Amino acid sequence: MAFVPDPALDTLRLAYERTALAWTRTALSLIGFGFTIDKFFESLQSRSTPPFVINPRSIGITMIGFGLLSLLLSIYELRQYRKTYPQAPRSLAGFVAAMIAILGVMALIAAVVS
Repeated sequence: MAFVPDPALDTLRLAYERTALAWTRTALSLIGFGFTIDKFFESLQSRSTPPFVINPRSIGITMIGFGLLSLLLSIYELRQYRKTYPQAPRSLAGFVAAMIAILGVMALIAAVVS
């Protein structure tokens, strides 16, 4: 049986991909800013500056964690779509989200260990 494209299914698939890529973009920003905040304030503390009222390291690690959480939710949402519509073509948005999640885990490890 040949696959017959459905315009409504294509529109729905593209909407899911746009949403997943928007979540990925947001997660990448959270991970990047979280890592930057952690490392920037770490370098300031090594210069004998007065201590901060709010711990910037915990803020950075929390931002990285939120970024990873949003990536996981994005991947979960794409998998639910694939279960509902198995005949839909595969998307690369989940692959991109997984690759950025690997970078996020590496950033989280670097922030926690240092």
